[in-house]
Parts: sequence; C-alpha cells; structure tokens
Amino acid sequence: MADSMQRRPLGGTGLTTTALGLGTVALAVPYGAPQGERDAVDAAAAQATIERALERGVRFVDTAPAYGDAELLVGAAAGGVGDCLVATKIAVPAAGWEALDERSTRDHVRASAEASLRALRRDVLDVLSLHNAEPELIARGTIVAALAELRAEGLIRAAGASVYGEAAALAAIGCDELAVVQVAMNALDRTHEARVIPAAARRGTALVARSALLRGVLTPAGQALSGPFAPLRAAAEAFRTAAGASWEQLPGAAVAFLLGRPGPACVLLGPRDSDELDVLLDGAAGFADVTARLDEDWGAGLARELLDPRSWPALERIA
Repeated sequence: MADSMQRRPLGGTGLTTTALGLGTVALAVPYGAPQGERDAVDAAAAQATIERALERGVRFVDTAPAYGDAELLVGAAAGGVGDCLVATKIAVPAAGWEALDERSTRDHVRASAEASLRALRRDVLDVLSLHNAEPELIARGTIVAALAELRAEGLIRAAGASVYGEAAALAAIGCDELAVVQVAMNALDRTHEARVIPAAARRGTALVARSALLRGVLTPAGQALSGPFAPLRAAAEAFRTAAGASWEQLPGAAVAFLLGRPGPACVLLGPRDSDELDVLLDGAAGFADVTARLDEDWGAGLARELLDPRSWPALERIA
C-alpha cells in the first residue's frame, strides 16, 4: 500500500493528496447496503477510526454538514494535522436553493463555510464543494460566484462539486471555478469512464471517487440481497469470482480494482470503524496485482436505479 500513501497532485489545484482517502458518512449516520443499513458507531469509535486512518498514512478526509456530527469528529481528530487535506461541502438550505435569492444564497454559502471552519478547527478549508450539485444549479452561477469569493479571500483553497450522474459531472467539469469533482465509481458502475474521465483529464479537474463499495453491495452484505436487489448480488458475485476473492475479501478487491483504474486522484474509503478500515487497506494491497488484469463490465445491464442509492428506499418498499 506504499504507493497509495505517496502524495500525488489533486488535479490542477496545486494541492496534493494520497490515492486513498477517508469518507466519513458511515462514521456518523446510518449507512449500508439495501436491506442492511447499519447504525453509526459511537463518537469515540468514530474518532478513533479517523485517527487510525491518519496513522496509516491517509491524507485526505472528506466530510459534510449533512453527515451528522462528522465535521466535529474530523475536527477533533485531524484539525491539527497540517499535511492532511480536509474536504467538506456546503450545507443544503432547509427549503432548497430555489427558495433563496442571490444575496441570501451568498450569505448562506459564507455562513456554511464559516461553520465548517469552526467545526473542523481549521483556518482554511482545503476543498469546499457544492453538495449534490445539479447542472441547473451550477449554470445559475450564484453559488459558484460565492465560492470564488471565498477562495479569493483565502477561506478556501479549492472549490468543487459532489454530483450524481454523467450530466452533472460534465457540467461541474465544464465550470472553471470547480476544480474538484466527486463522483460515484466502483467495479459495478463504470459509466464515467467513457466521457467524464477524459473530460476531467482535458480540463485538469481532479476527480475524487466515492462509493467504491457501492454503499456495501461489494461487501459480505451483498450476498444477502434479494428481491429487486438480486441483480446487484449477481453482479457482485461475478466481480468476486473474477477477482478470486471470498465474500470477506471482496471489499479489498473492489478498492484495489478502483485504484488501478485511470481517472481518480483519490479513492474514498467508507469504513464504519477501525477494523473495517484495516480490512480495506490490507485487502486492497493484497489484490492489487490480480485486479490490475481485470477489465470486464460486471454492472452492464443493471438498471440505473440499482446503481443509485437515492433510489433504494423506493425499491425497498417494493420488496
């Protein structure tokens, strides 16, 4: 795993990151595979997981106001670690962005950034992103302009967007101010390889890959999927077989596969605790050579709603 902990450029931002980063959503809110969501661990265990990631060389931590107390946990564990990049997101207004006029939008962006600075115990945010950005919201320009103001003032080092889907990813990549774009990538969802990754490379935009395990589908929890989620189980089984991994080894193999693909400057891990973190880090190292030779599309033919966790609650009601 030594190569995964060496510093690399975060696109054209002038910042550097490790190839593996830590996502914090599972540390603070219920999270997991469909039909198998798990509660978060307590605050002490969550903070210990962040500290363990730092001990093992991870130097990119991603969080958001929407992730419960995650920002406070990151601040307690990593606030004083100067060589660790911390990325967070703008809090989505309670009534939605459409309810705010231009002035209120700018005020909200600034207030969110200042609240994150306090929670994260930082003087500057390395990356501040628009959360769940849609093409129309990016095109409107008001939030992007507010981010540019914060960057000019030195409150943030780089602006970005966390997106779902190809259209939103391409819109974010096409925006000059948005230098870091977070997208879902995993062995079952390779839709961004055709257009998004080449577009980011041309623009010098840093891609951060989340959902490396498809929210737990590419873990032992995947073998229990049934009903409308059975095709996900079959796809996970196909990848597991190709990688020569057991269900317990599947998470490490999935991370190793993504690390070997072109495009992402950083791949986020989403462990629930320190033990899961160690399994991911050690497992990824063990499957690096095997997965480097794999290039099948195990998710080909899967319905888009199966690959988008936002659609899972509706499918669970059907089940």
